[in-house]
Amino acid sequence: MPEQSGYRTIKQLVVDFVHRCDGRVDYEALTAEVRKHFPTSKWQKTHWAWYRSQITRGRFKGLFSEDERAALAPTRGRRSWPVTTKPPAREDGDALTRGPQARDPEVKRIGDGLLDHIRLVISLAAGDDEDKQFRLNRWVFSRLLQDEIRVKRPIKKELWDHGMRSCQACGEQFSSLKGVEIHRKDEMLGYATENCELLCKDCHQELG
Repeated sequence: MPEQSGYRTIKQLVVDFVHRCDGRVDYEALTAEVRKHFPTSKWQKTHWAWYRSQITRGRFKGLFSEDERAALAPTRGRRSWPVTTKPPAREDGDALTRGPQARDPEVKRIGDGLLDHIRLVISLAAGDDEDKQFRLNRWVFSRLLQDEIRVKRPIKKELWDHGMRSCQACGEQFSSLKGVEIHRKDEMLGYATENCELLCKDCHQELG
């Protein structure tokens, strides 16, 4: 488990905190830890409710002992927070952020120009046919997505074959590559083995 000062995600912090207190989590103490390490977080009770449900009977169950899970399970007389089956919103906003955000002004300038051109061409090709415009948009999007997947797939497998069998942020063990996501350590660089690591879906969402 990483050192306390090295948390990369809130999930990593929560997992470590639950282990440290043997499942007897004090919500206010946990919240203080989150605020300390992630001062801009919008952490609230519903976030903890989701994490707790995933620990006691969801995807994080295997990371904890029976005693830890039992200590977290709601019992009569114990106040329990409402449980939601949906993951919490991204900590950098009220809703899950969609799409890449260019940090290089030159990339943004060129990319915006390309998008404007592609939109114009699609609009001219579709004319007044809205259904055709939708299908053309979807086709172009899916082809570009497939191009990226073809680049990422061999890198993902290479990392797996070289022994990267757990989430590099929270430590969750992987039983297979299904559901495992690839993350670039330096977002300014492209997909290459030395710039990539494997993460679980939740950590990948938090790291962006």
